[in-house]
Amino acid sequence: MLPLPDHHTHHLRCGHAVGSLDDVAASALRRGLPAVGLSDHAPLLFLPGDHPAPLIAMPASEFPAYVEEMQHVQARYAGRLRVLASVEADYVPGSEAAYRHLLAAPLDYLLGSVHWIDGWSLFSAELPDGWTREHAWSRALALTREAAASDFADVIAHLDVLKTRGHLPERWQTRELDDTLDAIAAAGKAIELNTSGWRKPVNECFPSPAILERAARRGIPVCLGSDAHHPQDVGADFERAARVLHGAGYRETVTWEGRERRVIPLA
Repeated sequence: MLPLPDHHTHHLRCGHAVGSLDDVAASALRRGLPAVGLSDHAPLLFLPGDHPAPLIAMPASEFPAYVEEMQHVQARYAGRLRVLASVEADYVPGSEAAYRHLLAAPLDYLLGSVHWIDGWSLFSAELPDGWTREHAWSRALALTREAAASDFADVIAHLDVLKTRGHLPERWQTRELDDTLDAIAAAGKAIELNTSGWRKPVNECFPSPAILERAARRGIPVCLGSDAHHPQDVGADFERAARVLHGAGYRETVTWEGRERRVIPLA
């Protein structure tokens, strides 16, 4: 298998991961990856204050230092490892303008995620009163379609992450899912195969192989991401991920440099 880049990593700034940006890059180099994306959680600009969620994302005031440090790591590893500057930003309707200002930084690509649905974190143990899993899935897909249609991100991250806490309905193969994949394809956005699900009780990658098959039929580009919150998880399960992608019908993956997408063949 060709070594593949890891596009989804985190470090200590977000408050729920460990290790420095240099630690992430050093781990990628040790594992023989050709590239690694530094993509920590962007400040939550849809909440008031500089640092409204210390255990979820970095303060808004810290973002310039984050960008500067990524540039230092890029220079330090030049010629040995391609280090990509990125960020994982939450799509919340109404906050696009604020993020657009923030994300004017020199980044190689942007990860867009739906972690919040109408003020509710989908990592919560319980659904809000009156909600069903069907409603949560419907709203998550609707927000994903909005994110895809905007200029918000290059990659739609962990498409069915709602299943992390068991909130995915049994009948998840809905017309809305197909509409969402059609919207991603029409917008020319990529998705990621996020391997972190194999390290969680759900024990399935994000999105599932069945969704990846649907995406492959539509020609939606895919990249790999470990969603590492510890340097040791950089590149985790990538050989397994490559086999899943091949089984789903993919013969290539993608990466970025300076917001330009490039193709990497799967062996």
